[in-house]
Amino acid sequence: MASETIDSQIIDSRSSDGESIARHRVLPLHLNPAELLMLAQDLPGLPSTFVVQLDLRGQIDRSSFEAAIPEAIDRHPLLQAFIQLGKGGLQCWTAAKNRLPPLDWAVDCVPMSCPVGEAIDLARDTGLRIWVRQGTEQARVLFQFHHACSDGTGAYRFIGDLLACYGARTDTMGTPPRLAPVRPQMLRSRTDRLLGAPFSPRTSWPAGLAESWRILVRRPAPLAPPTGRRAGCRTNDFPGFLTMSMDRAEHQFLRRAAEEVGATLNDLLLRDMFLALDDWNQQQGFRRRGLRLRIMMPTDLRDSEDCEMPAANLTSYAFLNRNARKWGSPNELLLSIRAETELSKSSRLGKKFMHILDRASRRKWLLPFILSRNVCLATVVLSNAADPSRRFTARFPRQSGRVVCGNLVLDAITGVPPLRLKTRATFSISQYNRRLAISLRCDPYYFGLEDTAMLLDTYVRRLRQSAGLSGCNPR
Repeated sequence: MASETIDSQIIDSRSSDGESIARHRVLPLHLNPAELLMLAQDLPGLPSTFVVQLDLRGQIDRSSFEAAIPEAIDRHPLLQAFIQLGKGGLQCWTAAKNRLPPLDWAVDCVPMSCPVGEAIDLARDTGLRIWVRQGTEQARVLFQFHHACSDGTGAYRFIGDLLACYGARTDTMGTPPRLAPVRPQMLRSRTDRLLGAPFSPRTSWPAGLAESWRILVRRPAPLAPPTGRRAGCRTNDFPGFLTMSMDRAEHQFLRRAAEEVGATLNDLLLRDMFLALDDWNQQQGFRRRGLRLRIMMPTDLRDSEDCEMPAANLTSYAFLNRNARKWGSPNELLLSIRAETELSKSSRLGKKFMHILDRASRRKWLLPFILSRNVCLATVVLSNAADPSRRFTARFPRQSGRVVCGNLVLDAITGVPPLRLKTRATFSISQYNRRLAISLRCDPYYFGLEDTAMLLDTYVRRLRQSAGLSGCNPR
């Protein structure tokens, strides 16, 4: 009988009536540790929100796009929910009466902005906003997600569903995109999937506490602010990120440089980030090279069994620490990072850290107290999104390697993770159509866009040096 109940919640493109019903059957839901973490980090000036931008070729049919939004969002209950107090006085996801996100539509010369501010109050608003800027034959679509509702993978799955629903309405070639099944009931087990194996005090507490001590107590140095700029005057730069790219050949050179020493591309991206942070700090006159630098890297805890789960937050973090005076040569630094990333995967530190957060979240005051203090948990964030289009569960035709959705072609997909207190820069690296896109947003209280461009160039120059190249074109 249980299996029949679960199977009735599998949603595909033909079961639109069941989608609205499924949302109410799944909700309410208590928050998991990752969602509570995002709420605890959600500050008015630095909200726990992230953005994803699509660059599209073609003219968006507005009526088809607006009709596709409710069809796609019905597959993702947490994107149409509020957070309210529920049973036991605990915070719960609760179905929102107005489930559709706000949509800001204008021509491409109109800047994107947040009239009510970047923060999303999940007690009153759902965790998704959408902007569309249409040019003659080019368009940009920007999505802002609250990180409690979804991580990057969940966001890409929703975006893929939206493009598929739109493509099915505007297809003229006889090869419309196809939606994959989605199973809303899987949201009930997302905490178990986040934590993995049952908690064992004997094995999990020592490793988890050691990791928590390393992260929460042994704090790193913040990134040096730009020389001559005073903190406190926020720049109005939404969405505020810049992107530089490396073409297919350059991307391949970079991969080969990592493979030559038995490392992965991700290891090399981390190594060059440490080198670039040291370069930047020295350029800004920061003389204390003996302080710890830390990169926080999101890690997706999904496995192959989670492909039918709707948008949710199933992310933990890996934290890499290095001292510029002690890391030796660039090659020695790369090999040490390779060893650490391999250990992190085998020991599953991300799940152990989530176990500690789970225990901390059971004291309502403890997690907000730890994370609201004026401390730096990471120097920068570096998210490697790989190929975001491969996270789409919908199936699309392709044109020269690019996703085709009806009358539109997806030329690029970029974005950045949230900024955090004293973590003044957040990077995202994505690979689409064999090109490497490096995106960056910096703390608007310390950095202007020109400063962001300088820091981005510092990192890309390091990457190009590793690939044996010179020069790079901003996009």
